Amino acid sequence: MYIPKKWEYKNPSLYQKIDDKRPHAFGVYGELIGAFQISCKVVNDHIAELIKTRKEPVQSSDSKKLSFSEMLSKTANVEMYIFSCAVDDHYLFATYTITDRKPELKTKYEEELTEVRKALSTIKFIKPAYREIVSANRRYDLFMASIAATIDLMNKATESGSLIEYVALSANKIDALLRLSVILSTQIEEENDIIDTKYLFQTETDKAIMERTIYKTVLEKGIISQSIYEELEELYKKRNKVIHRYIITDIRTEDIKKIAFEYYQLSEKIAKIINSLEKKQNDLNVGIHKNNDTLGMMKDSMLKEVISKVRDKHGDIDMDNILGEKIS
Repeated sequence: MYIPKKWEYKNPSLYQKIDDKRPHAFGVYGELIGAFQISCKVVNDHIAELIKTRKEPVQSSDSKKLSFSEMLSKTANVEMYIFSCAVDDHYLFATYTITDRKPELKTKYEEELTEVRKALSTIKFIKPAYREIVSANRRYDLFMASIAATIDLMNKATESGSLIEYVALSANKIDALLRLSVILSTQIEEENDIIDTKYLFQTETDKAIMERTIYKTVLEKGIISQSIYEELEELYKKRNKVIHRYIITDIRTEDIKKIAFEYYQLSEKIAKIINSLEKKQNDLNVGIHKNNDTLGMMKDSMLKEVISKVRDKHGDIDMDNILGEKIS
C-alpha cells in the first residue's frame, strides 16, 4: 500500500512486537483529527458469512486494482467510514474514524479521507510465492532510508559540533555501507538480484553479524584492500575508547575531533567502493542496479521520497528540516 508522505505508522515502534490481532494504524504526524486503521485476515467461517451477507465478490490478487466496498456509520459523536475487500483467501478491513468533528476542520478531514481512498486504491495483495522477494526489497528500502537518516543526523552533529555523536554515527554508516557492498558484490558474482537480508536487518532473537566480522568478510571477498581493513580495525579501537572509555582514559575532546575527521576520510573511501559496485552492476545489467537509468542522479521526486522515508525513520520528533529541506 502506498502510504501518503505526511502519514506515519501509529502503532508502537516497528522493533516492538504487537498483538497480531491489532489493526495497523496510520495518520498524519502530530495530533490526529481522523484515524485510519487496516487489517488483513485469513477468511474463516465468521468472515465468510460476513462476505456473503455483504454480497462482496472475492477478487483475485492478479487484479490490477482491488475494489473496496465503502459504508458510513454515524453516531452523535463519531463518524466512521468502513472499507472492505475479499481477495483470494484473505479479507481486508479498514476504517477511517473522524475523531474531531468541529466544523472548521471539515476541509482537513475531507482531505484525509481522500488520502485514505487513494491509499486503498494502491493496495496489492502479494501471493505467497512472491512474498519473500517483496519482503526482501522492502527491507532493503528501509535499510537505505536508515542510511539516509544517519547522514541527516551526521549533518546535524557537524553543525552543532557534537563530536562523539558524529563518531558513533560514522561507525554506523561505514558498517552499513560495507554490508551493502557484500550484497552488491555477491549479486555481481552470482549474476542475480537476490537480497540477503541477514546483512540488512536483525531481530531481537537473530544471531548478530558483528562489525569486525563484516570487516573480515569484505576483505576476504576482495572488496576492500588490506590497508583499508587496517584503518577499519584501528578506528574501531579508537571509537570504542571514545564511547566506552572517555572518562577512564586520558583521551581529550580535541583527540575526538581528529578521530571524527579520520572517520570522514574513511567513509569517503568506502563510498567510492559502493559507487564502483553500483556502476559495475549497471554496466553488467545484474543486481539491484540493473537497468537503473537514474544511477548517480537525484530527481526532485526522488528527493521528496527520500525525505519522507527519513522522516519516518526519525519518527515524530522535533525536526524542522531533513537533509536541508524544510518540512511543512
